[in-house]
Amino acid sequence: MDLAVDESHQVLGDLNVGFVRGTLRLTRANRRVLVNGQLQVAVDAECVRCLTTFQLKLDLHIEELFALSPSADPVYFIDEGGWLNLLQPLREQILLAVPIHLVCRPDCKGLCSQCGQNLNDGPCGCDADKIDPRLAALKTLLQ
Repeated sequence: MDLAVDESHQVLGDLNVGFVRGTLRLTRANRRVLVNGQLQVAVDAECVRCLTTFQLKLDLHIEELFALSPSADPVYFIDEGGWLNLLQPLREQILLAVPIHLVCRPDCKGLCSQCGQNLNDGPCGCDADKIDPRLAALKTLLQ
């Protein structure tokens, strides 16, 4: 059986998910149900260069076996009402898919190291030729 997923704004523990869309196929397999499919999600993320919040879009592949009772598997199971709770496997797949080095865009300029202004918004008024006093003696070698 194919199942269309189109959910907006979900909170998965510490993850704020803007949307979840895709298709899942449910297949019965020896007292379990195999959930297999592709999902697209948008997760709130923070750029490591400029610290702005942005929506990170991810394509996920879900493939999990769910037990027909909680006694067989206390985490991945279908409850007595027939509901399949995908929040835990979805959270796990998102955490695995998120890159370690998150940037809002490939050409992000980051923050000024002196005043902290976001350089994507324009240049700051800081002196670019200012040298760390501990390294000032090295400048004489370049002249």
